[in-house]
This record gives sequence, structure tokens and C-alpha cells, in this order.
Amino acid sequence: MASTPKPRAAAPASAEEDASPGYLIAAADRALRLLTLVGDTPGLGLSDLARLSGNSKARTFRLLQTLEANNFVLRKGAEATYWLSFQAVRLAARAEQQIDLLRLGQPVLDALGPRCDETVQLRVRHELESLCLAKWETGRIIRYHATVGQTSPLYAGASKVLLAFAPEAVQRAVLAGQRRSFTEDTPVEAGELRRQLEKVRSQGHCVSRGEVSPEAFSVGVPVVDAAGQVVAALLIAAPLVRAGGARARELLALAEEGARALSRALGHR
Repeated sequence: MASTPKPRAAAPASAEEDASPGYLIAAADRALRLLTLVGDTPGLGLSDLARLSGNSKARTFRLLQTLEANNFVLRKGAEATYWLSFQAVRLAARAEQQIDLLRLGQPVLDALGPRCDETVQLRVRHELESLCLAKWETGRIIRYHATVGQTSPLYAGASKVLLAFAPEAVQRAVLAGQRRSFTEDTPVEAGELRRQLEKVRSQGHCVSRGEVSPEAFSVGVPVVDAAGQVVAALLIAAPLVRAGGARARELLALAEEGARALSRALGHR
């Protein structure tokens, strides 16, 4: 049996940047703890935050400066009290949204999966990529595999539905960036990708044949929240040999049904 490799000894730490146990990054750990403290006790000044966090005033000031520069905390008033800023609120809103999506979405996938007996995914946009948030996977020997947490390009496959309904800035960034060709059907040329996105918006769904893998078929339908925003996509993926003609239309109809159910659960009418 192979022995467990021992971690290398850490470089000597300075008084300001002492090493944390295990693999924690000390400065990041202190910054996150301080951010949590500001969120739990808004309106405190530097001295109180230093005392409660266990840091020196000098270190606390530098950490607060870093958090303020990245718009996670906001300094108010002549006496400099600290509050959460818009990036922290934005992050919290995204977390709440994804928790709701996962809580409400998994039962939809679990109900839909046995009906189509193909792999069903709930995917969200993560910056310029598509991320698998939840899945139901068929037990068939030949199937489309999905991994929760795995990312893939927005421009290829049924995940294009997320790109089609993304903010214009996101679409411009993808269209202006480098796109890798997975197969001869991957839409890497900007004009072709733009035409496909217009088609997805027009028809309200995306059908992909062989864009990521020559043998893969997938359909994607947008999931809409109470504010009418596309927050996710419900995908059904199958081997191309099982997704011809009437079967493709059946899978699309099931994906649309599942996306409507999840949208209703999120408050969309």
C-alpha cells in the first residue's frame, strides 16, 4: 500500500501573515471572517471590528480596504462605520436563487427523468460558462453522462439557450472571444453563432445535434423566475441514435413541460 504523501513544510510566516492549519489561505480566511462579521453586525467602526475579529487595527484596516475596493463593504460617515455593499448583496441573492433552484428543481428532474429515461440536467450560467446544478441520470448502458458542478461552454450544445437569453454584454463577450471546435458542427464562426442565438430566442428552445460530441443530442428550455428573467435551463440529453424524428419532438415536449413546472414553482406566471 502506498504511503500517504506528507504536505511540504510551509515557508516561515511573518507576524502579519501567519500560516493557517491545513490548506487554508490565512489572509483569505481572515477577510471572509471579517466580511461575515460586518454582515452580522453592520455599522461597527474599525476598533470594534478589530476587537471582535481578533485582528490588529492595522490588519483590520487593510482587510476592510481590500473588501471596500472590491465593493463587498461600504464605509459610511465621518466616523467610518462599515456595512455590506452591493457585491455582497449580489452574491447573497445569487446564492439564494441557486438554493431555490436546487431545492425546487431536483424534484422536477426526479419526476421527469423516469418519463423520458434519458439524462436530465438543470444548468445555470456561471460567467461565460454553463454549470450543471442538478441532474437525473438514466440507468441505460449507453447514455449521456452529466456531473454536478461541471462547466461547459455557453456557445455549444443545448446550453446555448442560456447564452441566447443572457445579457447583451455576456453575448458580446462570447462572440468576441475564442471558441473551440469540439466537432464539425460546433458553431465557432461568429455569424453562424449569432444566427443560432436568434433562432433560439425566436423558437424559445434550443435543439443541438452533435455540437459537443458527434453522437450527442440535447434539447434545452429556459427556466424563468417571478421577475420574468431566465435563471436556468432544463436540458434533456440522449445518444443521437435514440433521438430521431418523433422521439426528438417527444423529448422537447417533456423538457418544455419540466421547465414550465419549475418556472411556476419559482413564481413565474
